[in-house]
Amino acid sequence: MYRTLKEAADFIKGRFGRVDVAVITGTGIDVDIKGEKIGELGYSDVPNMPLPSTKSHKGYFSCIKKNGLKIVLAYGRFHYYERYTMQEVVFLPRVLALTGAKLLILTNAAGGLNPMFKKGDLMVVKDHINMMGANPLKGDNIDELGEKFPDMSEPYNLAFIEKLKYSAIKERVELKEGVYVSVSGPSMETPAETRFYRLIGGDAIGMSTVPEVIALNHMGIKPIAVSIITNVNRPDCMEPAPIDSVIEAASKASGRLSRVLDRFFGEVL
Repeated sequence: MYRTLKEAADFIKGRFGRVDVAVITGTGIDVDIKGEKIGELGYSDVPNMPLPSTKSHKGYFSCIKKNGLKIVLAYGRFHYYERYTMQEVVFLPRVLALTGAKLLILTNAAGGLNPMFKKGDLMVVKDHINMMGANPLKGDNIDELGEKFPDMSEPYNLAFIEKLKYSAIKERVELKEGVYVSVSGPSMETPAETRFYRLIGGDAIGMSTVPEVIALNHMGIKPIAVSIITNVNRPDCMEPAPIDSVIEAASKASGRLSRVLDRFFGEVL
């Protein structure tokens, strides 16, 4: 497994050079960062790289240079509800970490559990609850990546979260905080499940991100994660959340997320 990861990472470094920061985009999210364009690279061109099959996950890398940082934007991720194993789900963040990235920013489209949230809100993830029934570290350890039992007492980079919040304030963008619940999907939550996930402390729910965070912590990297709330689950008056409406809501909020990240990269990081 390590060999296949290294081959993919070396190929990306051969095209872009050593990477400083990487951003993985979620469903419907189109992050646009202003900077010097270095180039693009399709996932299909990278050795051993899976290909996303979920709608709106385009499957390519874009590399820019900003404020002395080489930033790779990964448009598309892999989900456990697709045909992929958990090892394949976390292939992308592991490869990006092996390109040299010391900070990874994960984004996702999520359903709101917190009744104070509204459609289009941005939420920085301060902690998570893994309800997927799977863990990417199960099985034989990849010793080259890290120790078998990584500490998860601080899974997200709290220092960078504070800096991201500062960037949001400067951009006059409201950035909420909360706990992200990860489920396997692809079916949406029932009203009873929604009550349960809220009862155990969840503020938003989705079908990604947590395996990636676990894999990165295994490698000694604490990421940042930001959710775009695409719908709010109210168990007493549940409304359908078709994928097209999720994509539309995430797309509309992408501009505000891009502004926050653009300032974060340009002034704070």
